[in-house]
This record gives sequence, C-alpha cells and structure tokens, in this order.
Amino acid sequence: MHFSKLPFDVFMTKVAALIGDSLSNPDIVTAVSRFGYDKKRIRVGERVLKDTEKIVGKQNLAQERKINNHEERRMLMEGVKKKYMKILQIARIAFDKDNIARKALQMDGARETSLDLWINQVSVFSNHLLNESNWLGVLKNYGINRKELNDLLIDVEKLRSTAMLCEKSKTEAKKLTEQKQYKIKELQDWVSDYLKIAKIALEDNPELYKKLRMNNINEQ
Repeated sequence: MHFSKLPFDVFMTKVAALIGDSLSNPDIVTAVSRFGYDKKRIRVGERVLKDTEKIVGKQNLAQERKINNHEERRMLMEGVKKKYMKILQIARIAFDKDNIARKALQMDGARETSLDLWINQVSVFSNHLLNESNWLGVLKNYGINRKELNDLLIDVEKLRSTAMLCEKSKTEAKKLTEQKQYKIKELQDWVSDYLKIAKIALEDNPELYKKLRMNNINEQ
C-alpha cells in the first residue's frame, strides 16, 4: 500500500485521524486486538506519528535557517563586492606603475570565482593596504581613507562567518531531511500493515472497515 500520491499534510492529518478513531472505537480495538493490534500496539503507531511530526518541525526550522542565512550571505556579498570593486578600480589606477603593490594586492587578472578564495582575495587586499602606510597614503590622494578599508574588512569577516553558517545550516537541513524521510517511511509502513490487519479483523464488519479506510487513508 502506497501513500505517495497524498499531499504530505493530508497524509499526516489522515494518519492522526486513523489512529484516533481506532483508539476511541471499542469495536475496532476488540477486533484488531485478536490479531495482535491491541491499544498498546496501536499507540506504537501514535508514537511514530508524533516522532515524525517532531522531525518535520525541526526540518522546517532548519530549512528556514538555511534560507535566511543564504539571503544574508547574498546581501553581504553584494555590499562587499560593490565596495571592493570600487577601491580595486581606484587602486589599479593609483598603482599602475607599482608592480610590487600590484602583486602584493593581487590586483591583476580575473577575480576568484570560488567564494572562499574570493573572500581571501578581498581580505588580503584590505589588510595589505591597512598595514602599508605608504600605499594608504597614495590612496588618500584618490579619496580612499582608512575608515573605508576598515569598513570593507569588517564586512568581509561578516561575510566569511555567514558563509560558514550557510554550510552549517545546509548540512543540518540535509541531515534532518534524511531523518524526516526515514520517519515518514516508517510511518507509512506502520499504517500499511495496520490497515491490512484491520481489513482482516473487520471482515465481518466491512462497513466499519470501509469507513475507517475511506475517512482516513485512501489506498493508492
């Protein structure tokens, strides 16, 4: 018996109703108890349902954190890139004839495409300028001061931390998604087995079984 065609929320609601109706109906409990599904065993399904709900809640929160972290990273990236490229363009003009500065500041060639390497590139650029008073003095003639570079470096470190949070939240969300899938499969298996037993147990009361089945889980 498969429930893959049911929307997840519908499936969970129907399972909760199935278990609730079964436990509250003495005729059902009496019938299925003869085949090993007494109240204690039905409550096993109830626990699996609650465990699934908990995992789903955690997974939803983890997905939300992942989305929020990625959005914060995107916004920080845009801000850092705008500041960095402006200062870089000016530095390329200011140090056009200074090969030592150009090499130390990694100004030539394309920018790194990997986020981690790009962050390191911006960090090296900012720190070298802040630590070399002569180079900083040259940039002052082009309107770039220490505060701008400090602000850029602060934003770079924020971006680095946020990027790490993104990786952490991505791993967490993936782990919880796997746990969710496992618990859903466990719940589906329990419901499938229970309904098969209920069909046998209620063979002499097909209307009750039909109500139990149709009002809760539509067999696919």
